Amino acid sequence: MEISSRGRRAAYIALAIVQVTVLGLADWLTGVEISFSIFYLIPVSVAAWFTGRSMGLIMSLLSAATWFANDALIGGHAYSHPLIPVWNAFMRFGVFSIVTVILSRLGVALESERRAHQELDLSYAALDELRKQQLLLKDQILSNVSHELRTPLTAVHQFVTILLDGLAGELEPEQREYLEIALKNVDQLSRMIQDLLDATRADAGKLTLQPRPMELCEVVAEVMRTLRSRAAESGISLEAELPADLPAVHADPARVRQVLINLVDNAIKFTQPGGRACVSASLAQPGFVCVAVSDTGRGMAPQVQSKLFQRLYQENASSTSSRQGLGLGLYISRELVSRQGGRMWVESQPGRGSTFFFTLPIAEAFETPGGRKPE
Repeated sequence: MEISSRGRRAAYIALAIVQVTVLGLADWLTGVEISFSIFYLIPVSVAAWFTGRSMGLIMSLLSAATWFANDALIGGHAYSHPLIPVWNAFMRFGVFSIVTVILSRLGVALESERRAHQELDLSYAALDELRKQQLLLKDQILSNVSHELRTPLTAVHQFVTILLDGLAGELEPEQREYLEIALKNVDQLSRMIQDLLDATRADAGKLTLQPRPMELCEVVAEVMRTLRSRAAESGISLEAELPADLPAVHADPARVRQVLINLVDNAIKFTQPGGRACVSASLAQPGFVCVAVSDTGRGMAPQVQSKLFQRLYQENASSTSSRQGLGLGLYISRELVSRQGGRMWVESQPGRGSTFFFTLPIAEAFETPGGRKPE
């Protein structure tokens, strides 16, 4: 840490004046054994640490000269040889110089390390800012593209539905089959676009929720009716096991339905024909209902479970279904649950199926003054 400003030079000059006058005089007046450390070594160390090696060496020379004056001239000590005080002064100068070099190098090393850490922090900050800008740009592009795609996709859905309803004339069985395939893929694409929009809104904190007291059994029954035919086509038994006295929950029915459809759809997709998928619910911790969606599918390894709720994550393992998504369903589902005061997690073992859990607050907890959410 070499001198780099007039302020440091002024500080050195003041320290040198103190050293030669005040500390040297104090050494002569006290004459104690510890005066070497107090009046010489400490000032030299301070000068070397704060002002650098050059000024530290000058301070060492001044300190050795001051000590020589106090010892040989002012103090009037008697020595067997007149060169002994000179030799002692040179020895002390050597000690002061060694201390100066060590402290100045240590100071330079610490300063270099500090600057390196600062540069590294700046690099990390720049990378983090670049990452945020890239994510923002990506989300803006996804949002714009999704909005632009919804209009023509809605038109395709409407016209395919018109044809299937026979409003444009009778259809041959083969034509109806092709149109049903087209409609199924249009619906799948619509869900993907909706997932993109929801993921973008979740990142921006703009997911719309309208929580209110709702009966969970009614939403589960609606989800069962929606997906029962798809489960039957896949040869999977779809069941619901909910107690009759299950209390109402405080949540957005449309968003709870979205979460359940995603979880049950995954259970069907990753379960072999002849398997079983089940939706159940029970009272969890005080103030919450716990919903579980279980299956008898292939299960997941722990390393897969740790990444499952990440955005855009998709398991690489082969699936019995050719249907593929964007890897956003579970990410969005967990966001929807957490924003309604609950949490979501999974328990699974390879070859023994999986169970996804999520909690929702009981509606009675919101009837307290102020409508506070349960802890």
